[in-house]
Amino acid sequence: MSSKKSGYINVFESIFLRGIKLNKAGGLKKFWKLNGFLRHAVYSYLKRWILLKSKKLLVPIAIAFSPTMQCNLSCIGCYAADYPLDDELSLNEIDQLFSSAEKMGVFLFVITGGEPLMREGLLDLLTKHDRLLFLLITNGSLVDSNVASKIADSGNIIPVVSIDGTREQTDSRRGKGVYECVERAMRFMKDQDLVFGFSSTVWNSNYETLCSDHFIDEMINRGCSLGFYTEYVPIGSDARWDMLLSDAERDEFRQRVIEIRNNKSIMVAHLPDDEYGKDCKCRGIESGCVHINTQGYIEPCPFSHFSADNIKEKSLEEALRSRFLAEIRSSKAIYRHGRIGCALAENEELMKEIAEKTGAKNTNETSDMRLET
Repeated sequence: MSSKKSGYINVFESIFLRGIKLNKAGGLKKFWKLNGFLRHAVYSYLKRWILLKSKKLLVPIAIAFSPTMQCNLSCIGCYAADYPLDDELSLNEIDQLFSSAEKMGVFLFVITGGEPLMREGLLDLLTKHDRLLFLLITNGSLVDSNVASKIADSGNIIPVVSIDGTREQTDSRRGKGVYECVERAMRFMKDQDLVFGFSSTVWNSNYETLCSDHFIDEMINRGCSLGFYTEYVPIGSDARWDMLLSDAERDEFRQRVIEIRNNKSIMVAHLPDDEYGKDCKCRGIESGCVHINTQGYIEPCPFSHFSADNIKEKSLEEALRSRFLAEIRSSKAIYRHGRIGCALAENEELMKEIAEKTGAKNTNETSDMRLET
């Protein structure tokens, strides 16, 4: 396990609340065009603080949510490949989720999947909840001028387009022609003067490209204000252990990320390292962040497919008080000690023990699982 953990930041706080280093291309001005995002961030903080003090309820600043697991691509090593595709939350249920989360002080939703833009009616629903900020992770293939215009009109959606390096690197993992789709999507977004970014999965064959000056400068020139690096996590039936970074490669990449933050006019987040302090404890889990999958099951992380609660059966507040989640936060499962980027994925055996103890189930196994309460 690498010992180099310098440069720790709280990802969401740093990106949205503490001064994004955008010195060129009017980047900071673009953020101020979002619908009162700073004001809503402050109000959200106060709501979370009040609930923590008055009701001892830990409400996360951010929730990852997958409105669909349907996808028009088949990327190598996809973390979501084993999820069931049926029994999606209805738009009304999603509407209720967003309303409940906003009232409790959640500020940000990371919309993932699957390909979110395959879910009909989603953009209208995101726009409706204008006190929430949405990071929309998309492969870019369904982004056209109309979609980009709709996002621009919303004022609370930041699209993030997936790209894995060069044309060859991106197409080799995501499919032939995907890089061209990314180029086109970013062009539409830049034409609309959107706040948008890129998202890259980092593995041992593309990390040098992703942290190079050439790649970062290209993303800036295409109009990106943000960048998200996520180290590859081998989970599920399509796990590729041969893609993992070595300790030396991870250290090299981390140092380059810090250099990019200091020298480039773009804010970049590096997951998992930005979520771990020197004690190698996952701050995301510790602070209450969760993933809600398309069927409504609340998981501790997108890379850990266990759940004891479903928002179809319980309120969001009840689900956040889950014994399963509390047991994880107080266990050694949140400590990272090896080469896998996610502590919960790395400590899968311990997660299975906690799941059995608390009645949680594997969310990959069946679409009609019955939860023990």
